[in-house]
Amino acid sequence: MSRLDKESGACYFPFMSGKRRTTIRDVAAAAGVSVTTVSDALSGKGRLPEPTRLKVKAVAEKLNYRPSAIALGLREGGLGMVGICIAPAAGNAILTDVGYWAAIVTHASQAILAEGLAPVLLPHSVDLLGKLKIPLDGAIVVDPLENDPVLSFFEKRKVRYVTIGRDLGRKALFWVDDDNETGISRLLERTVAPGTPLAFITVGPKKSYVADALNGARQWARDHRSPIDIHHCEGLESRQVDAAVGRALDGGAGALIAQVDRLALRILASLKERKLRVPDDVRLLSASDGPELDQTSPPISAVRQHPGVLADLAAAALLGLIRGKIEVKSGTIPMETVVRPSAPEVSA
Repeated sequence: MSRLDKESGACYFPFMSGKRRTTIRDVAAAAGVSVTTVSDALSGKGRLPEPTRLKVKAVAEKLNYRPSAIALGLREGGLGMVGICIAPAAGNAILTDVGYWAAIVTHASQAILAEGLAPVLLPHSVDLLGKLKIPLDGAIVVDPLENDPVLSFFEKRKVRYVTIGRDLGRKALFWVDDDNETGISRLLERTVAPGTPLAFITVGPKKSYVADALNGARQWARDHRSPIDIHHCEGLESRQVDAAVGRALDGGAGALIAQVDRLALRILASLKERKLRVPDDVRLLSASDGPELDQTSPPISAVRQHPGVLADLAAAALLGLIRGKIEVKSGTIPMETVVRPSAPEVSA
């Protein structure tokens, strides 16, 4: 077992040679000054006479003293570590389940590392974050929940953060996102005839990208005199999705919109179980794209997001906050509409 000197941060390993690591106390004793004076002399802080500062540095060098990185970070408020935290989604999805998340983590990590900082993947749990002993310089939170407790935790700890997506329960600070509202509206414009009854099927917790896509679908429905119903399923289990699809069809829906690509795949399976033909009997669209949507039979029309671009923007914004720049701005980026056979182009 190792033993940690809480003040100096020095770590001793009894099984190693009998020579222990030099601590800040050793330097203070050898130089005939206080521990605080040693800390100020080596960090360049405090008002010390130059001869005292030089003397302390010389003693530290002679004793081969090296401050613990953790202790130094605790004193100076950071270790160059930037957290990446993803709020939970439906179906207890993990990082590798969702290509969108994986792309964000990859791009954000590369951008953070390129600036000499260290990315670390964090759990979306206040209880677990509370056990973190190493200070964070900042964090990127992906798809925050409404009134997200993790954001409250960061605010309380004075950790700078940027979100991809917004917390619907608080005033947005610094965030970036796809323009989900305009994206779904443009997809409907290309693939659904005016007057067609719509059903938007959602899943899991309410997040800003869902609210924005719903707003876009509702606005399109109002402008084109199409009735629209919203159906929610708590998870992605077949029985839950089947029930939502059943309610939508019973309501006369001629086009179904899935909140996410994984849900679109489940809806397509449910429609096939009912012997319904897509798109002849009912059209199917997804408010987010994924590689599997291009491989189904039929391939599913969708709105394509840009996770890599969002990650780069979020990382740049966070680095700006960490370095004290105030010109950081929030906003959305345009999305692409991808028309496939599940909802082909309609005549103008």
